[in-house]
Amino acid sequence: MAGRLPDPVERLFDPLSYAIVPLVDGLARHALKRLGAFEQTRCINGVPIHYYLIPCRRLAPLPVLFIHGMGDSAVTWSLVALLVARRHDAFLIDLPGYGLSGLPPGKSFASIADMTAIVGAFVRDVIARPTLLVGNSMGGWIAIRVAETHPDIVRGVVLMNAGGALLDGHRSWDPFIELLSPADAHQARQVARMVFGAIPPPVRELSARGMINLFARQVVRDFISATDEHDFLNADELRQLPTPTALLWGERDRFLPPGSFEFFCNHLSQPYTRVLRHCGHLPQRERPLATARFIKHFARRIAPAVQPENCASGSRNSERDRKPTQVES
Repeated sequence: MAGRLPDPVERLFDPLSYAIVPLVDGLARHALKRLGAFEQTRCINGVPIHYYLIPCRRLAPLPVLFIHGMGDSAVTWSLVALLVARRHDAFLIDLPGYGLSGLPPGKSFASIADMTAIVGAFVRDVIARPTLLVGNSMGGWIAIRVAETHPDIVRGVVLMNAGGALLDGHRSWDPFIELLSPADAHQARQVARMVFGAIPPPVRELSARGMINLFARQVVRDFISATDEHDFLNADELRQLPTPTALLWGERDRFLPPGSFEFFCNHLSQPYTRVLRHCGHLPQRERPLATARFIKHFARRIAPAVQPENCASGSRNSERDRKPTQVES
């Protein structure tokens, strides 16, 4: 839908747009529980952390932890996690300040360091086995930090349109920050067009206001304001990452700064890679079947080294398992 919508249409879409994202997420929460997910809250590092567990019905030595992005919540993974849970125990975490999780005491947001520590403690104390981390956007950023600081409990990392690339520092990210301060419905729709790839225009229009509302929350605004260049991922960190990695990317993502995909693809050590055509920033919502297949395929490549009797050993995979495959879809 090009250009500005006429005012009467704006007045029609806006109330629905504010409501659609909370409505969809509420339905997803309900569906998760109806389809066998267990909903729990644990105190991690003094913070109440809410999560879902979808247990696999077979022996599953390699669990998968899904980590959402900024402004999102665990339910973004509903469709993908239900498919992955056919082979793996699936954990869906609400990061501190998002979904139904609390915040660190006395803070209005959780920093990258806070979230890294909490996710690491969650894997160690709740999952209690070496785990495959799957992160979208900010969730991919956190997954890398956890793999750096807790290599013994991270079996592999799947990055999906990951954030946190240093690129040219703040100069690369200033337009992104400005984008998340929309003054009107027109700019909200612009954000929706940059996030989604092949979503039908009416659905995209309906989700615009509700989605931008998520980014307007204090927990997001304060996080953005407090994050500096030292928090971002640099090339050396990616090259030295001790765990096998996979890269799944929606090619129509216009939300992240240009060069983000190339940054991860060029600096990670032989990532297992797939680019999804006609897909934007949220593959788990736009292409759930392809996303679930990719995760399960990557898990099969790294899982043979993990046996039920020694799954706590955190053994690393062979160089053969790390060989990348590039597929266009």
